[in-house]
Amino acid sequence: MSHELFICVINRPEAVEDVIAGMLEIGVRGCTIIDTKGMGKVISQDIPIFSGFKTLFAGARESNVTIFSVMDADLVDDAIKIIEDIYQSFSEPSSGIAFSLPISRVKGISKKEPEMESEPEPETE
Repeated sequence: MSHELFICVINRPEAVEDVIAGMLEIGVRGCTIIDTKGMGKVISQDIPIFSGFKTLFAGARESNVTIFSVMDADLVDDAIKIIEDIYQSFSEPSSGIAFSLPISRVKGISKKEPEMESEPEPETE
C-alpha cells in the first residue's frame, strides 16, 4: 500500500474541527495540526523594513493552521474534497493550499483499526 504526506494550510482556523471530523469519516487515522503564520503576516507586520507592503498583503490572516497527515494515497483526493466542501475552494487568492508528496518509506503507522474502549459492565450481586 502506498502512502502520501498530505499537507494543507487552512486560512480559517475555525474550520479545523469540521475538517478533522471529515477526515476521520473517510478513514484518516491521524494528523498533526500546527498553528502557523504566513509570509504576508510576517512581511506586513513583523519586519519593519517591509511595512510599506501592507497593502499588498491586506488579506493576510492573523494565523493559519497547517495539517500534516501520512495517509493512504487513495485517500488524498477525498481529503481535498472534504476540505473544499467544508472550508472553501482553493481557487480564491489567500484561501490556503493543499498538496501531497509521495512517501517511499514509513514506520509507525498501525495497520489495524484502533480498538474503542468500552464502558466496564456494572457488577451485579
